[in-house]
Amino acid sequence: MSKKHKDISTYFVSNKRPRSDVSENNSEISTAPHFYNTNNNNSSEIIDNEAISVTVSSLSASQNHGITIDILTHEDDIGLYVSNNTAKNDFPLLNRLLTKPWIPPPNYIFPKTEENEKKDQGNDKDEFLNDNNINPGNFKSLVLFTAEAGDQALQKHLNHHQKNATYLSWQTQNELINICARLIKNKLLNELITTQKFYAIIADETSDLSGTEQLSISIRFVSDENDILIKEIFLGFEALSDTTAVGIAKAIATFIQTSDLKIEKIRGQGYDGANVVAGKLGGVQKLIKDIVPRANYFHCSNHSLDLVLAEACTLQLIKMFFGVIKSVINFINASPNRKRILAKAIESTNNETKRRHFVKLCETRWVDKQTSIIVFKQVFFDVIIALDYLAENGDSETSGLVRSYGKALTDIDFVIPLIIVNRVFCITKPYAEQFQKPTCDLLKCFQSIEQALTYLAQLIYDDNELNELYNELTKFVELHEIDNCLSRTTSRRYEFVKNYFTDVYRTFINTTIEELGRRFNEHQKIAMHISNLIPSYFVNTQFSNVLPLFHCYKDDLLSDDPNIHKAEFDRWKFSILQMKENERPSTIIEALKIMKPIKSFYPNIYIFYYKSMHLFLYRWQVQNDHFQFSN
Repeated sequence: MSKKHKDISTYFVSNKRPRSDVSENNSEISTAPHFYNTNNNNSSEIIDNEAISVTVSSLSASQNHGITIDILTHEDDIGLYVSNNTAKNDFPLLNRLLTKPWIPPPNYIFPKTEENEKKDQGNDKDEFLNDNNINPGNFKSLVLFTAEAGDQALQKHLNHHQKNATYLSWQTQNELINICARLIKNKLLNELITTQKFYAIIADETSDLSGTEQLSISIRFVSDENDILIKEIFLGFEALSDTTAVGIAKAIATFIQTSDLKIEKIRGQGYDGANVVAGKLGGVQKLIKDIVPRANYFHCSNHSLDLVLAEACTLQLIKMFFGVIKSVINFINASPNRKRILAKAIESTNNETKRRHFVKLCETRWVDKQTSIIVFKQVFFDVIIALDYLAENGDSETSGLVRSYGKALTDIDFVIPLIIVNRVFCITKPYAEQFQKPTCDLLKCFQSIEQALTYLAQLIYDDNELNELYNELTKFVELHEIDNCLSRTTSRRYEFVKNYFTDVYRTFINTTIEELGRRFNEHQKIAMHISNLIPSYFVNTQFSNVLPLFHCYKDDLLSDDPNIHKAEFDRWKFSILQMKENERPSTIIEALKIMKPIKSFYPNIYIFYYKSMHLFLYRWQVQNDHFQFSN
């Protein structure tokens, strides 16, 4: 076997790097090759499927003969049958393929069975009805499938239509897509439109693959048709020709009107913290609030946490650390071959992690960013093995780049931030995940954040915690044979590695604490007001504590008389205090559920509970570059 096609499993066994969790039986790993060379990216692909010969039809109109090629395939790969048109009249097979779709494994390579030199999808001539060699595209294939299934009216149209009235053009396809979109949107919004409920608008500026600016728009409302449910519905994208505050506000208003929603029913706005949307004088939230005074703006909680972490990561050493990780992740994710080599390295090292691919280190999705760091540390050794393999088996350009990545990863200036940032991200990641859930109980989350602040503060000067983390660094360095000597520049400021580690550790955590306190202060103030209405907090709540809230939203209540409000509040409080302490609702949604059957007795309290569910908003962030892990 040539060195170029050396198996990564064998490569790992022969590699001299130590691994404490590798069994001694690794030397018995089979050295049989598992590569199927597709000459892609000048490196071998690792696959477990076997190559078999399959006869497929040429799709060229001028060639009707079959060709035999070696491809990786699976008997349940629906694409194989579609390309060959072999399942056309085999209804049991069609039923199996469509009702029980086969999910390909990560290492499956879809066979390329057509050259598609001609753009047949745009061919509106009649030949496609009789020529099996032309791929008509999804829309026309579905039309033909429906006709063959027994739709006589459609059959008659396809066989006897006028040349200028086929209704199979791309314009018709787009029109049908738009009709489907409107029907789906109307179905989703039916409850909101017919009952004229309050809702909150959630918008985020993004761009498509072509770089066109657009606005992703979602709404949030409380459904009480059957059970009390919080619904977040993504409505669509609105193109932005004008990215100023006025342009974005107009786009939102126009989109709401075309969706048959009433703009005056908006009771909440959720955007990120950019000045163009959050500005108090001329931002989008101010322009919308000028139209709907009770449409209060709340900086989304998840984005607030994102900004906390972003600010903490502006330290020069941390920025360089993220730059290296981003480059390595992008390099591996850019090639299926490299991703498979990494997956094989993970398998070969007996790493028990279920992660087989990196999530992209997205600049704005910090849940992904936190996950990236945590997983990167878990598979650090496997990444080094994969890079070593690529360095020895890749071309000269790839080898040089890979060696530079390997050198950067095994530098003490990279490993120190890896240990520290991973520690903090393991603490903050659960909050980021909770903030993205529609049913998130923000009051409890804010209380947990206060506890997290206290815990982080203790970490700064807790010598036991510091020593424990430093010992983790020491073991990590020894295990991976990393040189722990400080660079010339760093050694001028720090005599020992531990001094350097301690300074970075305390600076990073201290910045995180300061930003958490500053950015969540406003959220906590609102949470304190709302908590006064939660039954489990009723014991010490007086009407004077909630009077400002009733006054602020009096126009939404059935009555604006403070005496009626007080009487209703006192009766509701009395009713709650009759309940056992462990049975009292601890969240607003739980309070809504027990109040729903008797809401006619407490109409204003019910409305206020209902409305308060729109006050705290969570970011429905639509990203074009969102990647998920694969197992």
